[in-house]
Amino acid sequence: MIMKKAFSLIEVIFVLIILGIVASISSQIIVQVYEGYIVQNALYKSTTKTELVANQIVNRLTYAIDGTTIAKDIKNIGVVEGTHWIKLENIPATENNFTTVEWIGADYDSFSVGRTPSWSGVANYETATINSFVTPASKLNRANTIISNLSNGEVDLNGVAGQRPAVIFIQKAKEYRTGKKYSPQCMGLIDTNTSCIFPVARNSDNNFSFSGGVPLGTLITERYKLAWSAYALVPEDLDGDGLFNLFLYYNYQPWEGELYTSVTSNRKLLMKNVSVFKFTENGGVIQLKLCASENIGQTFNISSCKEKAIIR
Repeated sequence: MIMKKAFSLIEVIFVLIILGIVASISSQIIVQVYEGYIVQNALYKSTTKTELVANQIVNRLTYAIDGTTIAKDIKNIGVVEGTHWIKLENIPATENNFTTVEWIGADYDSFSVGRTPSWSGVANYETATINSFVTPASKLNRANTIISNLSNGEVDLNGVAGQRPAVIFIQKAKEYRTGKKYSPQCMGLIDTNTSCIFPVARNSDNNFSFSGGVPLGTLITERYKLAWSAYALVPEDLDGDGLFNLFLYYNYQPWEGELYTSVTSNRKLLMKNVSVFKFTENGGVIQLKLCASENIGQTFNISSCKEKAIIR
């Protein structure tokens, strides 16, 4: 009788135990690798989106006209600084009520579109009158085409009845005639006072006239900026979960009595699940902080933050 060797029961059990241990360790490694991938992927997405949105905000705020950047508290109504609005530079460090940023932006889309700007920002003050001025090296016909396209045909430089006008800001260290600095309180951002903002119409390719009339005593200097829209960054908590969507409002004109909530304005969603949106201004430099959350499954979230400084 020939005897054949075989594994004993103990040996089989021992091998099964070893295989179980190896399988357990392998599965834990696979789970950890997969969890790491999920976290890193969510962190990458959150960081990338936050960086892109922060850069978009910086690009817009870079062209904010001096004296127009304010914060608003949409929960309160009033025109006194500190109740409904406040300059960015005056926001207290512990203040959380002024959540909306609003400003009037210079038209740098048409300014920088070619080798020569569509509006030069230079006025020939030697030949300027109370009604019009020459702006050398400008291409106002091209500027009108660009502005009309960007505003969906709602803003026009030709003074066409029924269409909204662009405006100019006279660039001096002090306001045009009273000796006071430019203030949001005379630009339509706070109430109906628009005494330091001037609607214009194009007379020719390098000549502007004041379509809305000019207060007596206004001085035309050699510098100006052209604008056709105000802008607002508005966080909105739509579902009450503590995270909000950040919207950009544009294509509205406070000097025409329009609010950013006006039906004529446009609203674009910049980012979802924003947890922090804070801003301040110091010495003309605007600082902002933006944080967003990215879900990685069930109730687990991962956050990323970006801080930016806007030097104008």
